[in-house]
Amino acid sequence: MQPFKLSPIACLIGCLLLINSAGAQQPAPVVKTAAAVTLEMAPIRVVAAYSKAKYITTIKAESSGRVIELASVGQSLTAGESLGLIADEEYALRLNELKSEVASQQAQLEFLKSESIRLKSLESQNLTSGTALDKNKAELAAAQADIAQARSRLQQLENNISKLTPKAPFNSFVTKQLSQPGQYLNQGQDLLEIMSSDDIEIIAQVPFRLKEVISKGQQWQYKDHAGNTSTALVERFIPAATSNSRMIQVHLKDMSGNLLPGEPVQLMMPSTLPKTVTAVHRDALVLRRQGAHVFVVREGVAHKLDVTTGLAQGEMIAINAEIKAGEQVVIRGNERLRDQQLVQIKAD
Repeated sequence: MQPFKLSPIACLIGCLLLINSAGAQQPAPVVKTAAAVTLEMAPIRVVAAYSKAKYITTIKAESSGRVIELASVGQSLTAGESLGLIADEEYALRLNELKSEVASQQAQLEFLKSESIRLKSLESQNLTSGTALDKNKAELAAAQADIAQARSRLQQLENNISKLTPKAPFNSFVTKQLSQPGQYLNQGQDLLEIMSSDDIEIIAQVPFRLKEVISKGQQWQYKDHAGNTSTALVERFIPAATSNSRMIQVHLKDMSGNLLPGEPVQLMMPSTLPKTVTAVHRDALVLRRQGAHVFVVREGVAHKLDVTTGLAQGEMIAINAEIKAGEQVVIRGNERLRDQQLVQIKAD
């Protein structure tokens, strides 16, 4: 009896069947996806800029006197906090004098009021003349005017005394001491220079030809000296160019709160008007020698689509492909995927 032999073709078919059977038993790979989105994008131009305190103010003495205390250079202050103390002994003497005057006028007023009540009672009994009552009314009106003037003078003095302790008009820190303790200052002389600590703005000089892309409310990104990326808001700009440099000055509000006044930054601004594009996360791109492609998951199946990349904005990059905003694109596990392969989407 001759031994049974398999032909080479039969062996090949058997191997393929075994491979397909093993492949069919493998579970669908798990992938992570992110939705494609519609964004406004524009080419980016890097412009040198710097940060600046929005307010730099010289505090002047509002009343004459001798400097007793003064805030130190570099000292941080909150709005309403004392900047120092100026003393004037004449104010203390004048204050006591006016308080005594108000008390005296008040006593005179109370006496005339009681006298008015007494005279009205006597008049009702025909025991006094109308002239005495008229005189009392005139004296009472004069006394009321006198005490009103005395109180006004006292309030003016108390207001002047309050100015002996100047207050910080906003959150700030001291940059210069323009006077020294022991120095006598007249009203209007310089006391301190302060700089706002909360309101930091970024100043940039932008070429005049880019005027069309500047508008209030835009958000531009910038990099600080450490390479950290943050966001700034366009607050205002001067709608005119200088005669020499033809540059427009743009003021932006720092949204990070980490900049110090005078810090240089690299501002990234659009160089053209933005265009609407479809964008995906950078990790969705699978780069090969022949080009780039992405995998779009539709009904549990990964579809390979060749793409052409465009502008980038942060982690998002514009693509030219048959992908709609909202479709799920694979961003993890896409390196080993095949076209038309079943996949499982990993839950967040």
